[in-house]
Amino acid sequence: MRATAGRFIRCASLVVSATFAANAHNAADAADADGERGAAQLDEIVVTANRRAQPADDVGASVDVLDGASLKARGVTSTADLHKLVPGLTAADTGVNVPAYSIRGIGLNDPSLASNSTVAISVDEVPLPYAAMSQGRILDMRRIEVLKGPQGTLYGQNATGGAINYVANRPGDAASFGGSLGLARFDGVAGEGYVDVPVGDTLTARVAVGATQGGAWQKNFTRDDALGRVDKGATRALLNWRPDDRLDVDLAINGWVDRSDTQATQIVAFRPQVAANAPRVPDVFSSPIPPADAGAANWNPDRDYARDDRFRQMSLKVAYDLRAGTTLTSITAYSDYDTRAFNDRDGMAPANFEFATTGRIESTYQELRVSDDTAAMAWSAGGNFRRDRTRDFQSADVSRATNTFIAGMKLNTVDFWSAQNVKTHAAFADAELRLTPRLSALAGVRYTKDQRDFSGSTCDDGDGETSAVYTYLSNTYRAQFGLPPLPPIGAGECVTLSTDTFTPGIVEGRLVEDNVAFRGQLNVKATDRSLVYASFSRGYKAGSFPTLSTVFAPGYDPATQERVDAVETGFNAAAFDRRLRVHGAFFRYDYRDKQFRGRVLDPVVGNLSKLVNIPRSVVTGAEFNLETSPLPGLTLQSAVAWLDTEVKEFVGVNLYGRTEDFAGQTLPFSPPWSANVAGRYEWNLRGGLKAFAGADIAWRSRTSGFLGRDRPADIDAWATLDLRAGIGSGDDRWQVTLWGNNVTDAYYATTAMRVGDTFNAYAARPATYGILLSYSN
Repeated sequence: MRATAGRFIRCASLVVSATFAANAHNAADAADADGERGAAQLDEIVVTANRRAQPADDVGASVDVLDGASLKARGVTSTADLHKLVPGLTAADTGVNVPAYSIRGIGLNDPSLASNSTVAISVDEVPLPYAAMSQGRILDMRRIEVLKGPQGTLYGQNATGGAINYVANRPGDAASFGGSLGLARFDGVAGEGYVDVPVGDTLTARVAVGATQGGAWQKNFTRDDALGRVDKGATRALLNWRPDDRLDVDLAINGWVDRSDTQATQIVAFRPQVAANAPRVPDVFSSPIPPADAGAANWNPDRDYARDDRFRQMSLKVAYDLRAGTTLTSITAYSDYDTRAFNDRDGMAPANFEFATTGRIESTYQELRVSDDTAAMAWSAGGNFRRDRTRDFQSADVSRATNTFIAGMKLNTVDFWSAQNVKTHAAFADAELRLTPRLSALAGVRYTKDQRDFSGSTCDDGDGETSAVYTYLSNTYRAQFGLPPLPPIGAGECVTLSTDTFTPGIVEGRLVEDNVAFRGQLNVKATDRSLVYASFSRGYKAGSFPTLSTVFAPGYDPATQERVDAVETGFNAAAFDRRLRVHGAFFRYDYRDKQFRGRVLDPVVGNLSKLVNIPRSVVTGAEFNLETSPLPGLTLQSAVAWLDTEVKEFVGVNLYGRTEDFAGQTLPFSPPWSANVAGRYEWNLRGGLKAFAGADIAWRSRTSGFLGRDRPADIDAWATLDLRAGIGSGDDRWQVTLWGNNVTDAYYATTAMRVGDTFNAYAARPATYGILLSYSN
């Protein structure tokens, strides 16, 4: 690890030296040639990483910022798209409409609807408490901020990995409108528009709508069939009322719908769960493995794969200036999410492991805080309360699985569900004390109490097959302990067995936890344009109950809260008249009780999924970002991240159903190396026009979808090239862009997992290209 870290530092030093030298030469040439030094300056970036507006160069933290124009140019339409632009961030599909985000190796691969992500996501300070809520179409964004490292004091628990802040465009003071329309490969059509309307002297409104539709991009390589149609829509209405200089009120209504097809997986390898039963399902093991083609897949033809997902959110933010510099802020929000979808996770026509999912989330949030910002100190203090209600139902068709032949009977469809009610209370305080003009100290603390009430079970789907199997299991175990037999379990009843009397029924539980997150940091401004910082922080992620199928009640035991202790040191610097901006950081995490969707050996059906805690892991890493404008119109960006993750203590079950000591293994979704390089050049044409061209290269090294390096669960290294070029008016009122994403048609996976009797992967989309027309007055 030391050798790797040394290589990283040496490479970063060479890049910095070379870039400084190149910029010094180019800056001198540009100034002597035409005096256009100012034209090549980088724009100042303002972020709200500390929940107040600050220049990014003055923030002692690792923050990646993508402005709205950059998001459009690069074709970012969802949170998952960010993984190609932000080194250290990964986005994976769990296969049941719940994405899994990781930052710097801190993530959770649990497909339960009620599992909170390790990455806190918010829109204009209003939280999206569950990852499923973040799947909608991105619309009318001013910028996106990706904060790396524990953010517990400012953004609450469930931010052990970091935070993603969406900042939407606000209503303008003057009437205006704009929009875009694009065509793309696979019959893609995308459009969005906005309008700003001043309603009066104190009231302004902004309404934005967007939609994306497209044809299938997955082709069945065994028959004439297609999958992957896109049908998404989103809307946002913002109303701002400022009756005087002291009161600022924002009412926001957001929503999105997604009726797109779910994606079929691709088989990577066959691994029967019960080898002796493999001859009983020959159609499974004779299913073909697809070629190395992103669009080649196979699925059950007798299913409807169009999802029906809907999200709605209403929020009210009121800010009142109690006095100069002191503001009282209230945020009230209600969010709900509904999902109904069918996912073919096995990548074959036979029903080896297919999922129908139905779920709902309701979340109510209230925050009240007071903040103050003076020359000597900036501080905030307050509290928040959140009440959530989740309902998660999943139905697994396992009629062609090897582990569902039990005592001469057969399990074909297994239903299971969970219901959770969550209450979270928190109180927090955060301050930055400006000790001298060049030295400041930051400290923050947050107390959180979380209560979760759970009920759930595996159930018969109404045909009596599952009830018959569990009746047999219940009475078999009862007989071994001298207990009398129970009457047959009725069709449609809950069947999960207790471990004391082996009685079937609903499993109930309660998890009550509290924690204190904190941070301390020193910032030193060596010069007016450079900052060095060192910090220590502690963050927590709330525990949770899983949604899964289990024979015995302990399968629903919760994973308790996890903790990350983080040490980070880094720097920001700007040079050459702000033609060059750099950021670097080194960090080390002590990761306790990591939540992980692992495996357990069940005495009846063998290797089953279970939510567990990994006692201790360690994460070490470094990052370096560079942005430069050596010539007027030319902007270059590069970023590299190195990550070393290691499990220190954990004995569990591997993907083959064998007990294994995982000490020394790497964490999932944590590529050791990730890098991005981007460039854009813009030049003037005659007639008040200008042209532009740009490129993005993304590269990620090999990682895994499970612990360690298990080849069928590996996610191979990949690299993509995106290109764009266009022409527009000199005042940026209109623009025509030709673009291509993954133009080399690189084939790579975003997720790899064990699915029934196979290992499967989700392939990234193939080469896509199109044209985009945009206009704003």
